Amino acid sequence: MARPLSEEKRQALLGAAAEFVASLGTGASTAKIAKAAGVSEGTLFTYFPTKDDLLNQLFLEIETDLTETMLAPYPEDDSAKDRLFAVWNRLIDWGLAHATARKALRQLKVSDRVTAESRNRCHAMQRDARTMVEECLAGHAAPHRIAFYIDTILFDLADISINAVTAKPQESDAIRQAGFDLFWKGSAA
Repeated sequence: MARPLSEEKRQALLGAAAEFVASLGTGASTAKIAKAAGVSEGTLFTYFPTKDDLLNQLFLEIETDLTETMLAPYPEDDSAKDRLFAVWNRLIDWGLAHATARKALRQLKVSDRVTAESRNRCHAMQRDARTMVEECLAGHAAPHRIAFYIDTILFDLADISINAVTAKPQESDAIRQAGFDLFWKGSAA
């Protein structure tokens, strides 16, 4: 009878994969990932039958964590701008707290090794977060531009803001506010 798989080893493999994908891209070797996780390469393939399975699972795990962070409850009585600012700050906080995952996610998003199925699962999972942001922008942004503002501008400005806060943590509040103000004013109809 086969031994049950260890969640601890699985998480160690995903953590090591995140480190190597963040620094080397998706071409990082499974041997290096396994060694960093403290297991044999054969054990890696017991948990993830192929390298692509490992990369797709890493993509899903990171996106799930980010989405859960963005969906945390916020005061619904606040103005749309204040609700969006709360989401913005969660996005910045997540990026600062998960620097390796953020870098790995950047690599995974442009990789052809991440399947359409994984991308579609993430897109479906993010539907509620996206709806929340769309509701905050309704009446503020031109309706035909909202998708562009969310898909491109919001995340790119957040990434720039995270990098700026990392470089100058003593100016975190001012940088966060400036980044959000650029997004809010730039998305105005």
